[in-house]
Amino acid sequence: MFTVDLSANVPLYGQEQCFYCGPASGQMIRNGYPNPADRLFFSQLYLWNSIQAYNTSNGWYTDPQGLTECLQALSNPPGVDWVTFADTSQDAVLFEMLFWMNRRSYPSAVLVNQGGHWVVVVGFATDVEPLGGSHPTLQQISYHDPEPHNVGTDTTMTGAQWFAGPWNGSIIYAGWLNQYVAVVEPPIQRGKVRVQRVGRTGKRLLSPKQALEYARRWIVELKLGERSKYGILSRRDAIPMDPMLVRDEVPRSRAKDVPYYYIVPFGFKNELDERGSRLARVCVLVNAYTGRFEEVTAFGRPVRYVSEEEALDVVASALQSERRKLPAPRATLMFQPSDITHVRTSPFWRLTIGQRTFYVDQLGRLYTTILPSGPGD
Repeated sequence: MFTVDLSANVPLYGQEQCFYCGPASGQMIRNGYPNPADRLFFSQLYLWNSIQAYNTSNGWYTDPQGLTECLQALSNPPGVDWVTFADTSQDAVLFEMLFWMNRRSYPSAVLVNQGGHWVVVVGFATDVEPLGGSHPTLQQISYHDPEPHNVGTDTTMTGAQWFAGPWNGSIIYAGWLNQYVAVVEPPIQRGKVRVQRVGRTGKRLLSPKQALEYARRWIVELKLGERSKYGILSRRDAIPMDPMLVRDEVPRSRAKDVPYYYIVPFGFKNELDERGSRLARVCVLVNAYTGRFEEVTAFGRPVRYVSEEEALDVVASALQSERRKLPAPRATLMFQPSDITHVRTSPFWRLTIGQRTFYVDQLGRLYTTILPSGPGD
């Protein structure tokens, strides 16, 4: 296995506004250059204003050209040259990103969820080194996500899950339609990346107990606790919380079978919030049918998960009622990349009350519909 890990150089910042994923990504990149003397910190507001001056596509919060030109203008040392690489081939764009991360040790910004969100790729593992003319197979990829707001997440997922999730479709917005996009440093070197696809559906769901057993197994087999960002997983005072079953829905998909996954959170026994609820620091995600490892995610700061009862209380309050008086409520924890969330470890509740459906996120905010992200949101 060939690996590149730049995460120690690249700080994790949560986006300060719901449409600041581009500025937050730029903030991480510019303060994450390989040479410490070259790193500079810029506020997200400053970067937002710069991006707006360079955007070329109508309706985008941060378009690829806006982020590229913003990075290029930020007092770079000699020899640094940010470019936008766009192609209809996801394999070609991914190769470009991995090739130059390996060659130059700079992180790369990439549009995920069909153009709805920016993240910063900080590491990867392939079967062979990504050199000119090679065809490496992606085994793992690591990225910093500026969501949740003001928190951020550091995620490592399998190559199969990257293609099944964040990288599962080309951009659907005008200006960059049907393309995959990464902002890389420096110019172009052709090649392709392969990935071994895996099935994510099945006939019988694992129990929460089985999901926990698989999570513990992957922690040991993949040595997740030996990575500093997930180091809590190797500590004796870190304990798991109850596994959470999540329905994984892809926007506009007509697939009959829907994947499910388990989130297995880990935290410290005595680390509680003001309500006395346990706080999560790191989560291991496993396929809910097979137990296959999908990803591991560390939060920028400890987070608290909203329970089903609390979500129902939010809905009851909005309906000026009480939870016990709601008519036959049905609750499902689900994930769908949208204006509610882009982070699989931050799913939301779907609550059906009679003929009405509501959604409650992990901040306790109420939604009456799932809206798609704005471009570069």
